Amino acid sequence: MTYSELWLESEGGLSQFRVALFIPDEFDLPEGFTLSDTQHDPDKKFYVSEWIDGIVAAKKAIDAAAQFYTDKDLKFLYFREIRKPK
Repeated sequence: MTYSELWLESEGGLSQFRVALFIPDEFDLPEGFTLSDTQHDPDKKFYVSEWIDGIVAAKKAIDAAAQFYTDKDLKFLYFREIRKPK
């Protein structure tokens, strides 16, 4: 099964966040994401958003990315957690 993964990342603290996407090559990419310098899998690419101030704005950004995949009827895993940047 082909799917993308979405989660939030934060660097030490809870003031700035970014949305992280781990997506298969054949999936479209929502606006506002750039390819990360760090790649972990040959079949999926790792993308990140710009840093976002505040958890409310970050939640809106990840929800927008999830809606992008919902609208395209593509499968995704939405992790409701905050990870350290990769």
